[in-house]
Amino acid sequence: MSKRKTYKLGELSEDIAMGPFGSNLKVDNFIETGVPVIRGMNLNDGGFTNNSFAFISEEKANTLKRCLAYPDELVFTHRGTLGQVGIIPQNAYPKYLVSQSQMRLKVKKDILVPKYLFYFFKSQLGQKELLKNTSQVGVPAIANPTKSLKDVEITIPDIKEQTQIVSILSSLDDKIELNLQMNQTLEAMAQTIFKEWFVNFNFPGFDGYVVDGLPKGWRLGSILEIADLLSGGTPKTDITEYWNGNIKWISAKDITSNNRRFIIETEKQITELGISKSATKLLPKFTTVVSARGTVGNYCILPEEMAISQSNYGLKSKNNSDFFLFIFIENMIEMMKAYSYGTVFDTITTKTFEEMEVVIPSKSLIAEYEKTINPIFSKILENQKQNKTLTQLRNSLLPKLMSGKINI
Repeated sequence: MSKRKTYKLGELSEDIAMGPFGSNLKVDNFIETGVPVIRGMNLNDGGFTNNSFAFISEEKANTLKRCLAYPDELVFTHRGTLGQVGIIPQNAYPKYLVSQSQMRLKVKKDILVPKYLFYFFKSQLGQKELLKNTSQVGVPAIANPTKSLKDVEITIPDIKEQTQIVSILSSLDDKIELNLQMNQTLEAMAQTIFKEWFVNFNFPGFDGYVVDGLPKGWRLGSILEIADLLSGGTPKTDITEYWNGNIKWISAKDITSNNRRFIIETEKQITELGISKSATKLLPKFTTVVSARGTVGNYCILPEEMAISQSNYGLKSKNNSDFFLFIFIENMIEMMKAYSYGTVFDTITTKTFEEMEVVIPSKSLIAEYEKTINPIFSKILENQKQNKTLTQLRNSLLPKLMSGKINI
């Protein structure tokens, strides 16, 4: 292990600059394509996402050259959702513009590996350093952000060891990303088959015979003809014996963060006593759970028995066609929202499920689809579980590698 040395980040940086003032970059400047603008929504736990970019013209970008960021430069949020950090990827756009709530940093690559600095700021120590001059008056912000960033203290090994540490952590992140991409492909496959069979009527054995617009054996009805509706509840929060048990308990917030996928972890867990003393109950494995209040229509599927709050509904297939039901619900969410009730918050009720008319395919075709996509969902779940393990491993290694407690 190499000897480590402590620096101020200003000593390791070639350039630090903030995004443009609001008057220099307005919504009117945004166009459909061009130079992407990095905003808070483009920085996530993984560091950087290409989703939801706004764009400006090359001409406008050239008037804001100090605010342009290039591959291997780091981007930080200094106002709003503090603690966000990303690193500009090598294989996407040639340059970006940071927004007025962000700042960018270019490192001296002969002393510091850019991605090593990124991982430092993802660690607890790095976050503490980044946020030590935070003001919570009004919109959360870092006071004097450029100076604060320059004053951050970081202890680093030599370039060789930095590169080795980055290689270890990146290999875990790359596998996590690969699993995410694989799951997106698998989910698209399941959706494509569903659309072909149940929307385009291009399913095995179909002879083209249609009655009232539907294939033989199909009908209009309620989703409750093929699924049982399950409800939930919340144990009293002031009774500690009901909480911190080993039963995962799903709130609407949990569904939002796990929308359209298996829910592996929940924010809170309850005890068996909490189950027995409240309206909540254990829902079976592979139940689809739909949020009924607040953010109406988010949904997830259970990989094991879990409990839910009263803000959610569970739907369990009556014929062991749980994955068909999950995809089926995915394709009727917009209809569910249209049937929701309420003024302040849209709300799905039991009446919503009873009154909403849906197309119910034949039992034999549902069973055939379930058999076809079962391996797809098994692989999706396997990948999600693996990502949980990989994330835990990365998070446990990160502070030890950054501090030098693990020898390379």
